[in-house]
Amino acid sequence: MTDSLPDRLRESGRVFVVAVAGDSGSGKTTLSRGIRRLLGEDLVSTFSMDDYHSLDREERRVRGITPLNPAANRLDLLAGHLASLRRGEEIDKPVYDHSDGTIRGPVPFRSAPVLIIEGLHPFYTQKLRREIDLGIFVDPSRPVKRRWKIRRDCVDRNYERDAVMAEILEREPDYKLYVDVQKIYAEAVVKIEDSRLPPSIVAENPPERYSVRLIQELMEADLSEVDLKIDLSALFRPKEGEFSIAFQRDDYYGKSVSVLTIDGELHRSMIGGLEEKLCSLAGSGEPICDSVGDEGVSATGMVQILLCWRLLEKLERHLSSPGVSKEGR
Repeated sequence: MTDSLPDRLRESGRVFVVAVAGDSGSGKTTLSRGIRRLLGEDLVSTFSMDDYHSLDREERRVRGITPLNPAANRLDLLAGHLASLRRGEEIDKPVYDHSDGTIRGPVPFRSAPVLIIEGLHPFYTQKLRREIDLGIFVDPSRPVKRRWKIRRDCVDRNYERDAVMAEILEREPDYKLYVDVQKIYAEAVVKIEDSRLPPSIVAENPPERYSVRLIQELMEADLSEVDLKIDLSALFRPKEGEFSIAFQRDDYYGKSVSVLTIDGELHRSMIGGLEEKLCSLAGSGEPICDSVGDEGVSATGMVQILLCWRLLEKLERHLSSPGVSKEGR
């Protein structure tokens, strides 16, 4: 009998690297959460590229430099560490402490078979791109990103709102100069805007809704065991909310891409078969995507499923190919 995907990943002795790029507070962890659910915590390791800051918070303040400037990061060290981790080796990894802005460590770190790195600059150098197997760029609109960052930094990190707003304004030029341009190297770009659908007139406190556009390089071959089937019978359920789905082929920075735009919330039964098939292939029983209430799936949740689909396709190639380094892109 054929070994399961988890067994094959463990036996390979190699590490598959997923890089999720984007600005601070842009939703990188939310998008990658689907992968962690699909494969399970024992098969996935993750860390933030913030650990590779070369300057602590006070040093950046004195020098007048933001962490979005590559000069404030140890990108060569990260590239070397990724090369070691992909060979299954242990590294001594630095640690950035967000509570006080200091750099600590190093600490020993050995990756699980799949490594997710999240940060500002995973595609900035050719050395880094060479060590990445699947690249995703998260690109929320300015209003959405500001709202998310304020919520995260003020609620989760206890920063003052005025300080957060000042930092947002200070960082914007460097974001355009150093971070935004990296999306040309990503295989999948996730653009997030506020929903264009009318607000609910039924719910007292309706959840935030988004319009999410998933731009992906066309895959050479699909997973033969998976079909993208949506059960439209859910449209006639009384609790079904409003949503829209649009698909097109396009050209994106010289690459042939598919563009899928999802707005609003889908009934979970509409995508249940696809989610169950992906979980079956990965040997997982946990739902992949973010839910809205008991029966809804957000546009972001649908994108989580589609990124997991792409991941499994890439993992199959990873496990069937020789363990050689990629050519620089």
